[in-house]
Amino acid sequence: MKKIFLMALAASAMMSCSESEMLDNGGQQAEIKVGTMVKAGTKAAVTDNDNFTAFTVSAYTVAKADIATTGLGEAYMNAVDYIGKQGAWSTTGGTYYWPVNQAMQFFAYPTTAKADFTKPDTGYPTLKFGVESLAKDQTDLVVAYSEDVTKPIDNKLTLNFKHILTRINFSYKPADAAYDYTISEVKIKGVSGGVATYKFADNSWDLTGAGTTLATDYIYPTAVGTQAGDFYPLDDATGGSLMLFPQEVGGKTISVKYAVKKGGISFFDGEKTVTLPGDAAWGVGQNIRYKLTLPVGAEEITLETSVDAYPSENETPGTAA
Repeated sequence: MKKIFLMALAASAMMSCSESEMLDNGGQQAEIKVGTMVKAGTKAAVTDNDNFTAFTVSAYTVAKADIATTGLGEAYMNAVDYIGKQGAWSTTGGTYYWPVNQAMQFFAYPTTAKADFTKPDTGYPTLKFGVESLAKDQTDLVVAYSEDVTKPIDNKLTLNFKHILTRINFSYKPADAAYDYTISEVKIKGVSGGVATYKFADNSWDLTGAGTTLATDYIYPTAVGTQAGDFYPLDDATGGSLMLFPQEVGGKTISVKYAVKKGGISFFDGEKTVTLPGDAAWGVGQNIRYKLTLPVGAEEITLETSVDAYPSENETPGTAA
């Protein structure tokens, strides 16, 4: 899996005398140079080097050990926006220089993510974010947190952005390849959605915050891709993925609407469901593919699961009931 480096430079603005006194001059001021690193993806909804075009940075001059009691304090870089592309970033947010022997905390997220960054009086910041019901409306979300950073030799800070949602895809396998299958809809039922809060403190999600809407059905695109082994992906390069909150999903169901014909004769036209195992869970940054075996008629879908790290896919075979 390749790592993509996006180089960015902080742009210019005047600084106050009080700020200058704590900066590293040494005959020449050491400007904070900001770079980013984002792992690549393969679907249109996934944030990668091609569509990562804007990010926002906030930085604080405080040691990590003091955040729980004193908070972050006033921002040194207060929601500074960068726009552009790899190797050609720009900002109107000012020029910032490295403080002398001062630990700093940097937090960043995509400017276009429609996310609400909040800094409390004490403790770590949070990011409020909403998940839409339809896959075509959903977006990936990446964040970066660089902790206790002091001035590097080359003055450059690399912000390592990581995926913090769970990406879901589906594939299906005809129980009998001699029959023609037409799939019209795939849903994950009863999982948490709406608006939730990401916590930088421990890289986790709070799904119970005020204003959160839960228990939503999520509809997946059903464009059939190129056959991979015995299975057909129910997505293609433009079909995207479901981007959902990490959560416990034991007992939740996947429903598939499909029809089966052969020689003009209909053998099945309806909906079948499969129940996820009681210990099933989606982790932060995981990429999961559910692999479903669809029967010709009234047989059952069975399901097995495996888990891997994002952005490679977890393949989960199963048979429909």
